[in-house]
Amino acid sequence: MKKGTKTNKPCTGRVDLAIGAKFNRWTIVGNPVSKDWVIFYPCKCECGTEKLIRSQQVREGRSLSCGCLRKERLQEANVKHGMSHTPAHNRWMGMVQRCTDPHHHAYKDYGGRGIKVCERWLTFENFYADMGDPPQPGMSLDRYPDNDGNYEPGNVRWATKKEQANNRRSSKLLTYNGETRTQAEWEDVHGLRRGQLWERLDRGWELGRALTTPRNGNTS
Repeated sequence: MKKGTKTNKPCTGRVDLAIGAKFNRWTIVGNPVSKDWVIFYPCKCECGTEKLIRSQQVREGRSLSCGCLRKERLQEANVKHGMSHTPAHNRWMGMVQRCTDPHHHAYKDYGGRGIKVCERWLTFENFYADMGDPPQPGMSLDRYPDNDGNYEPGNVRWATKKEQANNRRSSKLLTYNGETRTQAEWEDVHGLRRGQLWERLDRGWELGRALTTPRNGNTS
């Protein structure tokens, strides 16, 4: 068989995870197999779903279940707190789904690139105790100050659409006098408030003028 040809065959290497061993909701039900040069274990979830799980995910406990655990947590949260369909609960549920559900339309931009929800916030009551209700209608959860960080206390705020847009723009790279920095970094270097550089550029200002005009300078 040519190298690179897809195959699915028993693994003849060392077997160190026994059939019947349990990891979270998964139970190993067969010997490991090699699939496209990656080792998988045949596993069965407590709900009855059977699936091949990567060896590393089994060993490190990274796969908790086939997805039934997440669904149960969401259902339990709906029953306990009585806040289903409120703005806070809707935002929380969207946060959890886009970080944990591979079938969610936005998963590739969140969970798919490593953004997680901290363990504490997987329970709605804990999230609500930390964040409360959005102060204004229409506000959403914004990862700030680290837009590439996780959803966790200290890195999330309630924000308007404009604030969220400015936060995303802050990571845009700009080059001035041969030096490249993010928009947020340029604002810090020149003492501008967050989002002010974008506002000036949006008005058609040349980059040099936008950077060197003082914070309280003419913005017309």
